[in-house]
Amino acid sequence: MNKLKKELNSQNVFIYILVFFLIIILVIAVLGGYLFRYYYTTVYSDFESGNEERLSSIVSRHENDIQILEDIATQIGLSDDVTRFRLEEQPEKAIRLEEQIRRYTTVSQFFSLLLYWYHEDDYLYSFSTSISLHSFLENACVPETLSAKDFHSLLTQAKPQFYILPEQNVDGAWINGYMADRKKIIYLLDVSPKLEETLIFIVPGSYYDRLLTQPSENKEEHRTDFLYYNGSLIVSRGDDAGTLPEEELCALLSDRSDGSERIRLDGRRYLLGVQTGDSGILYGSLQPMSVFHDKIMAEQWGITLIVLICAIPATFAVTLAAGSIMRRIRRMNLLLNEEAHYDLDSIENGIQLLVTSYRDTEKEALSLKKTRFISDFVRGSYSSRQEAIAAAQECGLNINYKLYLVALTKSRELSNENRAYSTMLEAIAGESRTDGFGIHLIGNNQNLFLLFADKKEEIEGLLDRLLAIGKEYCADYIMAVSDYHRSFEESSRAYLEANTAFDNHLLLDNSKIIRFSDAAQKDYASLIEENYLNRLKTAIRNGDREAAETAVKDICDRLNGEKASLYAFRILYNDLMHTLLAEWKGDKTEFNDFYNVFTLSQCLNIQDFYELLCDACRMVIDNRVGIGIQNSDIVQKAITYMQDHFSDPGLTMNALAEYLQVSAVTLSVEFRNELDIRPSDYLTTLRMEKAKELLRETNMLIGDITLAVGYEDAHVFRRRFKQYTGMTPGQYREQ
Repeated sequence: MNKLKKELNSQNVFIYILVFFLIIILVIAVLGGYLFRYYYTTVYSDFESGNEERLSSIVSRHENDIQILEDIATQIGLSDDVTRFRLEEQPEKAIRLEEQIRRYTTVSQFFSLLLYWYHEDDYLYSFSTSISLHSFLENACVPETLSAKDFHSLLTQAKPQFYILPEQNVDGAWINGYMADRKKIIYLLDVSPKLEETLIFIVPGSYYDRLLTQPSENKEEHRTDFLYYNGSLIVSRGDDAGTLPEEELCALLSDRSDGSERIRLDGRRYLLGVQTGDSGILYGSLQPMSVFHDKIMAEQWGITLIVLICAIPATFAVTLAAGSIMRRIRRMNLLLNEEAHYDLDSIENGIQLLVTSYRDTEKEALSLKKTRFISDFVRGSYSSRQEAIAAAQECGLNINYKLYLVALTKSRELSNENRAYSTMLEAIAGESRTDGFGIHLIGNNQNLFLLFADKKEEIEGLLDRLLAIGKEYCADYIMAVSDYHRSFEESSRAYLEANTAFDNHLLLDNSKIIRFSDAAQKDYASLIEENYLNRLKTAIRNGDREAAETAVKDICDRLNGEKASLYAFRILYNDLMHTLLAEWKGDKTEFNDFYNVFTLSQCLNIQDFYELLCDACRMVIDNRVGIGIQNSDIVQKAITYMQDHFSDPGLTMNALAEYLQVSAVTLSVEFRNELDIRPSDYLTTLRMEKAKELLRETNMLIGDITLAVGYEDAHVFRRRFKQYTGMTPGQYREQ
């Protein structure tokens, strides 16, 4: 005790000042490092995305032009009447062929000259003339890198159906008469299916001047764009074009996948962006990293100023903390001077327990936040990608990746499953190129994992690790996964895919990953027509429970008649629930508490779906009525009038507007704002539903029903009825 008193009383004020000064420097250094890293990452991301966007624009434009070449080849392949002839035998066909080539030449600004050659003929044809193959090769079209013999071998011998001669000087009095550019790129395209014809497209270098030198907002980007195909650089434009080490670059591109990567080329560092077109052409962009570093250096003084500004409150905070510590030391000195007895070891242990408890609490809170985020994400609770990314960042997750999937796991060995689950979470956290988390679904006794990455192979590698962990701890371990998704709006669908795959674990080999693509067919498209949804929306917005339940029943009957799969039911009803959610005017969490994708996955038959939808409709209607949402006076009067007078053939929208003493435009706007449907469509729905009722419940003639629902022409009625129901009135009555 006396030793402690001596140490406390001998403290030198200069030591405290030095310690506090060092703390301030450390705070400033950490803050500056963080700000610089954040700015570095942001600038690099913009730098990289700018390259990708520009490259995507080039790919889109050029691939459209390449598609034109393929379309021309397809059309010529079908034109047997004007192609595949010998000039000596059928000279009259040459005029028709030249005219056809003329039409093709005018459809695109891509190529300047199109030549056609039938392999059994000795002549090539342009839009204006024919030329012998010998003359063409010897002096009419002379590439810089090919002799006439080599060019002839290239045309006549086996080669890929699509072939490109890289940009080079092409001379010849004949070819120069068609275009002024010396630099030309030659595309050779053999016509399917017999490959007996070759099309020669000659593209001037000026085309690529325009394509690859697009104007940029930044005049100092110093980029080089190029096309690579079949082991060769086809064309390049930019600051370093013509000086790049072609062999070294081609070696880098030989097995390159799409994306961006920093590389070293000819002793310089570049950002290389690569995208592959449908034609097989690889499009690349090179930008020196010095451009990026210049952007960083240009802002270094700004970062320094921000750090200094932030250092002032940091210094103030440290000073306050130092004062607090000094006051506590003085109080401790007073206590020690009173010769009180304290167990210092107990105090130290207590402090350690408090620190440990705080860390555990903080860790549990973060885990709870992640769990809540994963649950909300899979439910489809986020309205935009940006909102989801921001929510994920708040709980320490990075989901700003291109791909994601949902995985469901389960084991019958519950004693070891918790250990497997914890080990899996550690494996996910240890991955640098992926992110994700897992939650436990109590109702299903399953574990759900949501995994994000930029590439499929990265997620696949992680899935293999997770399955291996599960098998290590549990002998009977099942893992089912959804398809890969890009849009965050498909998150609930991803869960339903994984759930569907899991439901098939008894039918498939569960010793490996069960995939949705192997477990179900996606037969859910176009099962519900728009008029069904409009009827449901209208009933909800009118607060009509009976009409809403009728609409739900018709939807269920329609789907049941289509013999849709269980997965199709779930997906369609998931979409319907989101439609209902759009009509919910209260707190969205209240609706999600009633309905979510986990509840939907428990539905096993059509009756379950029917009851769930009816309950949801009643809940939405009660919610709208409870907060006083009603149709405007104009809309309500219009609805009432149409319900009372739908059988009047003279009821038009102009007549209705005149009755309401408003313009037809005002009526339409008010109606669409309230019910999201045109008044004319609402009237048609009324008439068609009444017609269906009369067809089901009476023996009235079709002509009489026509008049009863407001139509004077039976042909018009039949056409409208078939558009509405997909059946004729007679077919509907017979079903």
